[in-house]
Amino acid sequence: MARDKEKDDLLFNCSQKHEVDYVAGLYNDSDGVRKLLKEKCASNIIYHSTHKKVYELINKELGYVIPE
Repeated sequence: MARDKEKDDLLFNCSQKHEVDYVAGLYNDSDGVRKLLKEKCASNIIYHSTHKKVYELINKELGYVIPE
């Protein structure tokens, strides 16, 4: 699945399950990404982060390429 690049500048909403599922679904290891997102949401690391920043964090933490 390709990412919706129009969302890149929008804030990622940790309280919306569909947002977590959407981002996790962009990666082959969706369970691993979902776990990382939940951890970072719980610790407020990605609070007020854009979708682009979330993709960059996934790249930094897990080494996964940012989806096209």
